[in-house]
Amino acid sequence: MTAQDIVIAWIKSIKAKSPMFYSYDLEGSLPLYGRLAHQKLHTASTYARAFRKIRESNALKAHGISLEEIEHTNRKVKGWKITE
Repeated sequence: MTAQDIVIAWIKSIKAKSPMFYSYDLEGSLPLYGRLAHQKLHTASTYARAFRKIRESNALKAHGISLEEIEHTNRKVKGWKITE
């Protein structure tokens, strides 16, 4: 699995729990998910680059997922809401 595949799988897995995630989730829980669920060790920056590429492409739409940017109380933190 590539880093992009893991990011998409992670987004699908968190969709059921919480339809929102923030940039700090990408840095914290996504590397842990990749290591535990897929036995792949990537850095947080690798996942961040993969996430940016996914947002630029139509990869999420192929899986029936779209992301809507949301605001966080801390303006430096980006957030996304998962919609279908």
